[in-house]
Amino acid sequence: MNASFWIYGTRGLITLIGCFAIIKSAINPKHTDKIRGVKPGQGDQLIDHGTVLGGGGGHVTVSRVTRDPQEYAKAMALKT
Repeated sequence: MNASFWIYGTRGLITLIGCFAIIKSAINPKHTDKIRGVKPGQGDQLIDHGTVLGGGGGHVTVSRVTRDPQEYAKAMALKT
């Protein structure tokens, strides 16, 4: 067997695996069942977005984001 057989055979196998994965994901999408975000309600959601540096350094920042859609819209509106 020569090298072109192995090259084209490997390329064909990768193509078949890719086509199978695309068809499988189109038939059975798992990501559409998940609900993103949080339910509207009272109170705030705490978001930790700190930075950790090597050697134990860094800083921690915690932000509060309201769960009320009306209050969130007011906070994101331009202040004129």
